[in-house]
Amino acid sequence: MTIQRWRITLWLATLAAIVYVMALAGGALMPVAVGALLAYTLAPLVDRVASVIPLHSPKHATVRRGLAVALVYLGFGAIILLVLLTLLPILADQVSKFIATLPAYFVTAREQVDLLLREYRDRLSPETRQQVETAAGDIVSALAGALTGAARQSVSVVTGTLSVIFGYAAVPFLMFYMMRDRDGVLRGIMAAVPPPLRHDAANVLAMADSVLGRYIRGQLLLGLIVGTAVGVSLTLLGVPLSLGLGVWAGVTELIPIIGPWIGAIPGLLLVSGAAPEQIIAVALVYLVVQQLENNFLVPRIQGQATDLHPGMVLLLMVLVGAAFGFAGLIVALPATAILREMFWYADRRLGGAAPVEAFKPSRAWLNRHANADSAAIIEERD
Repeated sequence: MTIQRWRITLWLATLAAIVYVMALAGGALMPVAVGALLAYTLAPLVDRVASVIPLHSPKHATVRRGLAVALVYLGFGAIILLVLLTLLPILADQVSKFIATLPAYFVTAREQVDLLLREYRDRLSPETRQQVETAAGDIVSALAGALTGAARQSVSVVTGTLSVIFGYAAVPFLMFYMMRDRDGVLRGIMAAVPPPLRHDAANVLAMADSVLGRYIRGQLLLGLIVGTAVGVSLTLLGVPLSLGLGVWAGVTELIPIIGPWIGAIPGLLLVSGAAPEQIIAVALVYLVVQQLENNFLVPRIQGQATDLHPGMVLLLMVLVGAAFGFAGLIVALPATAILREMFWYADRRLGGAAPVEAFKPSRAWLNRHANADSAAIIEERD
């Protein structure tokens, strides 16, 4: 085996080891993943802002991008502050009204429980009631034991919670350095890649950028539309906490396929206890919004972003969700689309096609500027 092949083999083994360690780290890397995703989403806006800052000297590139990131932060901070000042009074009013009506809900719930207990006493024989009460006592004892064990573990839970809070508190700083030093990161990646693989690495980065860009923009737009539609509809129906329910529906829209169902659960549970007579109307709101999303919004907004069959998507959600939990549900679809693009590219390369020819059939070729940074860095390194 030649020295060059040994270098490529060593590089691939190192890459596999890094992926394995990241898989073992699991949840500890979630803040980094969230920061990287948000930084990637905001990167095009940072590029546009940086292009109008009058510091075009190469030695000022880092300063220019740092200023651009700071301006983007200030802009989003102002927007968030404006939204909070506008929506917080509405949300506070909804919460106060909901709290004021809680006693009435408790009275209704108690009446329902009393009714069930009366039916229980009237319909069951004394022997059956004794068995049920004995089983209930065993359940209470088991719950008490579980609560005692949970109390003993409270210190570790608090420590873990503080670690999570600290990790996510660092996300804005991670995002700042990721966006400011993006070109440096690309140079570092390309410097670590063996020269014969640099064109392939640039093409893979371009394909991943193309898939992620389309997917993220589509999902964010879908979340905004669905959240607004649910929030406005529930407000018109007079449902308590309609604003919060709309925000929840928009956030869960980021989860493919099952997200809309998860988004509907809190609203239906709330209405079933607070205003049972409205449960049909609220269920219709969620059903109509979901149908509009599936049959009108997704085909037009997402389009051909992933080209995966709905049945395959559902299977992915089940398998990845069982293996990796909530985070897996979010990344499963774009990750699968990227892996598919990489598989097709590798198949063409192994068939003898040059890097450019293997790259042309991919959808990223239609948006070739996505590869401009990597291509420039390759030219620097070659």
